[in-house]
Amino acid sequence: MTTPSTSAAAQQPLLHKLQWRYAAKKMNPQKAVPQDKVERILEAARLAPTSSGLQPFEIIVVTDPAVRARIQPIAWNQAQ
Repeated sequence: MTTPSTSAAAQQPLLHKLQWRYAAKKMNPQKAVPQDKVERILEAARLAPTSSGLQPFEIIVVTDPAVRARIQPIAWNQAQ
């Protein structure tokens, strides 16, 4: 059995990726996200840990503008 490396060189790729993140404050609803990217995001979320696996979650992808408009008032009027 091997143990993961904790050297600074081994940590750099992960740290670099963690430093490049941001919160989208406003999204353009006219610009569609390619399906392959949606699937990769969903897979990453599925693999993300929760506290002892005790926090079940459900992800709903909404692409229909009419449905988004109906959801917006009950989602604190968030634009995205």
